Amino acid sequence: MPEFLTLKIHKRPGQTLVEVTIAILIAATTTVAVFSVILSSFVSEKKSDKKELSAMVLKKARQTLQAFVSVDPSDPDYSPNAGGIWTGVDASGQWALAAGTHDISSLMNTAENAVLRRDTSSGAVPNCVMGGSCYLYYTVEDSDCINGRFLIPSQPTNTPSKSCKTVKFYMRYAD
Repeated sequence: MPEFLTLKIHKRPGQTLVEVTIAILIAATTTVAVFSVILSSFVSEKKSDKKELSAMVLKKARQTLQAFVSVDPSDPDYSPNAGGIWTGVDASGQWALAAGTHDISSLMNTAENAVLRRDTSSGAVPNCVMGGSCYLYYTVEDSDCINGRFLIPSQPTNTPSKSCKTVKFYMRYAD
């Protein structure tokens, strides 16, 4: 074989620019992926904590309202306009199960519920009020009872008394 056609290949020490560039890209991608997983777990943990806390606030409110339900209409503590007022919470001063809207946002204005009020962008912790950045209220609708009719003594037989209640809660907390 002629001498001018043979090539001598000898290995150079070190890495080529392409190898270094690819190694850096792989390392950067791996680093970003790891930090993304770590940061997203922190964010989801905070959100799940807020969801759990808000569920507890709603459960407490629901249990309090259940205490205002009684099968004994002669008990003044649980009868309309004779008691059963959610004092210190519902500013309206009306019976807790009276038809209408009841603002109970003050339940969120406690030190233990501050995380529900904290605005993550500004760090401010405003008090919750209906129509504000955070709120908690419920609506009560009077309705005829589905499972039977309750008689009103002064009305003709089988007159529905609208003694059943439909309660819906509405809550918003800072993200």
